[in-house]
Amino acid sequence: MTVIVYTQPNCQPCAAVKRLLMAEGIPFEERSAAEHRDYLASIGARSVPVIVDGDQVIHGFIPDQLRALNQ
Repeated sequence: MTVIVYTQPNCQPCAAVKRLLMAEGIPFEERSAAEHRDYLASIGARSVPVIVDGDQVIHGFIPDQLRALNQ
């Protein structure tokens, strides 16, 4: 399953998430948080970035949890 990263423009934590995933070789798909507002609200997201990998949801830039996606 592909990791999905919900972002918005000019979001430094979003950029940090994307850099870390690229550095770790974790493929991901970037999606606009504005275009997926209803879905994000349904999973309790109140800010970006939001990273979704199957049933796992990570709210924010949490390096240890992001690296674990590679396992």
